[in-house]
Amino acid sequence: MSRNTVMVSLVIGVFSILALVYFVYGQGLRSGHDRYEQDQAMIAQLKENLSSLRKQLSVSQEGLIYSKRQQQIQAEAYKQMNKAYANSEQKNSVLGSRLDFYRSIISPEDGQSGPAIQQLNHSYDDGKLSFDITLVQAIKHKHQIRGNLKVTLFENDVATAEWPRSSDRSVNYQYFTQVSGSIDKPVIAEKAKVKVELHLQDGSVLERWFNVPNTATSTNNSSNSNDKTTSG
Repeated sequence: MSRNTVMVSLVIGVFSILALVYFVYGQGLRSGHDRYEQDQAMIAQLKENLSSLRKQLSVSQEGLIYSKRQQQIQAEAYKQMNKAYANSEQKNSVLGSRLDFYRSIISPEDGQSGPAIQQLNHSYDDGKLSFDITLVQAIKHKHQIRGNLKVTLFENDVATAEWPRSSDRSVNYQYFTQVSGSIDKPVIAEKAKVKVELHLQDGSVLERWFNVPNTATSTNNSSNSNDKTTSG
C-alpha cells in the first residue's frame, strides 16, 4: 500500500473517530438537556404539590383549631346547662316545699281552720337542744294570732327543762311565723319528748308533742300524733 493511501486512510479514520465522538457527545448533550428539562419539570411539579399540601395543611390546622374552639364552647355550654339544670332542680325542690307549706296553710290535711303548730325542726349538739317552731293560721287569715309560746322538755315522762326560762315568748302573726330557741342540756335521755304549747289570747291552748332523739347533731321535724287544743 502506498504512502498516500495510508495517509488518506489514517485521515479518514481520525475524521470518522472525531465524527463519532462528536455525534456521541451531541447525543449525550441532547439527552442530558432533555433529562434536565424533565427534572426541572418534575421539581416544579413537586414544588406545586408541596405548596398545595401546605395550603391544605394550613386549612386543616385552621379547621382543627376551629373544631377545638367549638368543642370548648360546647363543653362550656353543656357545663352551664348542667349547672342551670341543677340550680333549676334545686329551685324546683325549694318551690315545691314552699308550695306544700302554703298549701298546708290554705288547705291543711286535717281540714281544721285557725292557728296551728305545724312543725318543729330541732338539732342537738354540744349539750344544746336548738329548735325552730313553725306556727301557721290555716284556711282563714282575717285576724292576727296573738299569744305566748312555751316549750317543755320531758325525759321519761318528767319535765326537766323549759323554754323560755324567764319571761313568756310572745307571738303575733297572721299567716305564719317561725320562732327559734334553745335549751341547754348536757345529756338528753333516750326517750325524750318536747311539748310545744301556744297559749292564745282568747284563753285557748294549742299543744303538740315532738320526739327528740339523743344522738348528737340530729335533726327531726316529725311529730307524734298527740296534737290537741284546750280552752282556758
